[in-house]
Amino acid sequence: MYQHLEPALKKMGIINLYASITVPDDQDDEYLDHNSENFHKHLGFKTIGYFRSSIHKFNRWYGMIFMEKIIGEYN
Repeated sequence: MYQHLEPALKKMGIINLYASITVPDDQDDEYLDHNSENFHKHLGFKTIGYFRSSIHKFNRWYGMIFMEKIIGEYN
C-alpha cells in the first residue's frame, strides 16, 4: 500500500508522513507487540516521540510512539 500511497501524496505536495503507534511499556505483553513499530522502521520512518503509559486499552496502560518519514523537500 505504501508504495502507491507515497508517490500519490508527493504529487499532492505532502512532505511529511506521520504514524502514531501503541506499544507495550514492558517487553512481554499478551495483547500487543512491536510489529507495527518495526514495520514502519522498515519503511523508513524514524521515532520522534515516546509517551509512556499514555494509552489505556485491554484494561492496562501502554505507551504511544510517534514516527515520521520525510518524503518531499521543503521549499
